[in-house]
Amino acid sequence: MDVTGQSNVGVDLYVFQRAKHLQKHCGDQIMIKEDASGLLCALVDGLGSGKEAEKAAKAVTEVIDAHSSMHLKDIVAEANKAISGLRGAAIAIWYANFAKQQLTYCGIGNIRFYLLGEGDKLLFPISSTGFLSGRKQKIRTQKFDYKAGSKFLMHSDGLVLGGVKKYLFASGSIESTGHCIESNVSDIPEDDVTFIVGEFPISD
Repeated sequence: MDVTGQSNVGVDLYVFQRAKHLQKHCGDQIMIKEDASGLLCALVDGLGSGKEAEKAAKAVTEVIDAHSSMHLKDIVAEANKAISGLRGAAIAIWYANFAKQQLTYCGIGNIRFYLLGEGDKLLFPISSTGFLSGRKQKIRTQKFDYKAGSKFLMHSDGLVLGGVKKYLFASGSIESTGHCIESNVSDIPEDDVTFIVGEFPISD
């Protein structure tokens, strides 16, 4: 799966996904939701691969969708409850407030997120160790300022990518950047691979 498009408020997005060994079921799941105020974006990686990993990841994204108006900490807490009895899952979720040009991030597990912040500084928040499992979790959030036109990248651990900065500084469209990142993915990957690359709108 690869998708390119623009949200209603002008966020350019490119989403790519390829399942392990090209299986029918993918343990990586994405949830993107936006309105005039901001953009909520989540990537969930169910432990392992296949049908059970997909089931766990979908349980998390369904909860995120249902509780998207809540604070990130509360969304993740609800998602953690929902995954009890299923395979665990890593999660990275963030909300970009367009008016404040501020991004709030929460991550548990080995999903990577990168953002070009003020002064073109590459920001890469460190997620908490562990994974969603139904057991009590210490959930923390981090806040970052971004500027109009800032690019971001989020990917599951199935993508091995060196020199992230060169992709986020690359000129050209988000679609072309997405294709460049995609070239690092094997035709028949050994793990589920998902990434989202995007660019916040330029101010008027």
